[in-house]
Amino acid sequence: MSSETKFKAPPRPEDYDTLSDASGYARPTDDFGETAAAIDPIGNLLKLRKMLIDKRRYLAQDAITYPVAFVGRAQDIAELQKLIDQLDVAIDHERSIQDAALSS
Repeated sequence: MSSETKFKAPPRPEDYDTLSDASGYARPTDDFGETAAAIDPIGNLLKLRKMLIDKRRYLAQDAITYPVAFVGRAQDIAELQKLIDQLDVAIDHERSIQDAALSS
């Protein structure tokens, strides 16, 4: 039996989910203030949008703080931006539902 320590190989870069790994960020990702859900679905979506924007800002700061990670953080930001854009679509949809209900 060898006394050498065996380390597990890291995942391939294309298999690694950088958005779900918050351990290396410059700021904590749970520092979003009040987390209580609102009864209003639009309010919840707007809060989620703000949280994603905060996350995007943290990622940008992380890229500046740790320049070796700038390409990965830029990719993370691009993926987050897609989520924000689709969240804007969901917010518009919820508002149209609300407007239709009010005009009925």
